[in-house]
Amino acid sequence: MAIRHLKERHLRTESLMNNFNVDPEDEIRYSSGNQTEGAGAAGNQRISTSTAFYFDQKVDHAGTNSSTFKQRFYINSKEYVPGGPIYLLNSGETPASPSYLFAGEPYMLAQATGGMLVIMEHRYYGASYPVNDMTGQSMRFLTLENALEDVAYFIRSGSDFIRNNAGVSIPPDSKWVVVGGSYSANLAVWMRMLYPDIVFAAYASSAPLLVSTDFYQYDQVVGRALPCAPKIAEAIEVLDAIIDYGNRALIDSWKRAFGLEGLKSDSDFAGALTDQMSSTVQYYVPPQQDSKDADAIGTLCGWFGRSYNHPLQNMADMTAAYIRNNGIDPVAAYSSGSGATDYGIYQDGRSWFYQVCTQFGYWQTAPPAPLRRLRSKYVTAKWQSAPCSQFFGSDIVGMPDVDSFNNKYRGLLPNVTRVVFVNGLLDPWSRLSVSVDTDVSEQVINEGNNVVITMHRASHVADFYLSSSRTDFGVDVARKSILSAMKDFLAQR
Repeated sequence: MAIRHLKERHLRTESLMNNFNVDPEDEIRYSSGNQTEGAGAAGNQRISTSTAFYFDQKVDHAGTNSSTFKQRFYINSKEYVPGGPIYLLNSGETPASPSYLFAGEPYMLAQATGGMLVIMEHRYYGASYPVNDMTGQSMRFLTLENALEDVAYFIRSGSDFIRNNAGVSIPPDSKWVVVGGSYSANLAVWMRMLYPDIVFAAYASSAPLLVSTDFYQYDQVVGRALPCAPKIAEAIEVLDAIIDYGNRALIDSWKRAFGLEGLKSDSDFAGALTDQMSSTVQYYVPPQQDSKDADAIGTLCGWFGRSYNHPLQNMADMTAAYIRNNGIDPVAAYSSGSGATDYGIYQDGRSWFYQVCTQFGYWQTAPPAPLRRLRSKYVTAKWQSAPCSQFFGSDIVGMPDVDSFNNKYRGLLPNVTRVVFVNGLLDPWSRLSVSVDTDVSEQVINEGNNVVITMHRASHVADFYLSSSRTDFGVDVARKSILSAMKDFLAQR
């Protein structure tokens, strides 16, 4: 599976606000918290810098491997009031970004509640690799269970680490709140469910808790967001008929029209066409009122307003321009098996591919007939999972056991309290999350000491990363509700 394509098709969040360059080759530096700003009530120094700290984390929490690795952390204790909550953000399937120390919803929660913000990097991402290569054998320590234990182990033993690096002593009865967006939001929910003795509350933005190997509902949300969906469906229907017919010269001529002539597999060709549409909807943010910024959905659908062309030709022109304007190498980005034998370290996309191959699936597939399809019928779960064994060895075959996984982690019915769930209805991942499908612009539901917040015009993790200056399309209403819920939770014992 082309790593770039797969990662963008799933839960990418880092490019949304990460303006920092990750250099995993940097020499590991230990800090005693000497880069500080201000002092606390007890004379403790408060730190609010992008300095990275490294924690000795266990390689394998359940096995016989007793070695450790350096796990990267960032800390902002500038807003901390003694006894305040500790907000812990696991970066999920992206490198840890110090940009979240100073902006975004986790920072605003810490600022409003006298809290400390701790960002921990997920194992096998960024600079936090416990291995020296990425062969299948080396990937075996990348499990959800180890990732959750990483968080638990830090909460239980991290007070000395925080004192030594941030210069702040935290009381042993501090309230830890795990927060996250996208996959890291899953971690927040599951930490609250499995470790209620040490995790007091959680905030989960766009958490796809229900794992699936046949996620055709993704397409349905994309279709609801795009006014040009009927034209796209018409183009896909014709393309599938062309591939079905099997005329090699005709198929190859259309590959050239799309700028995808380098793809040998017809399924790879068909699969590449979903990239632009999915990304446009998944990360859609409407332009601010009176701004001159283009509307991303309007721009995409503008290609299909050219009535003098067949929709398939319009799709070809749109895709070719997308590839050209973004400097995409189609073979590297979309060809199955591309990069399979590159076992070099620091390939975060490869790490995510291992996780979906072994535990999550999340394969986005074409809806079954008679449902409308915005992607080719050749985009199947089998096609998406086939490269798993190429990348990670013959032990990784077939589909992950998502039924057993959902039974263990409770899918859309996690046994939790004191969790804020937030989703945007334009987010295709909301179909796998705890949300309310409603036409009400913004809705807040209190249920079982949890709060479910729905934003009508927002998409993936919009509440989590957008600047506080965005007070339109429901984000400001959601943030007020998030803060209100968190304050109510923190007032509990």
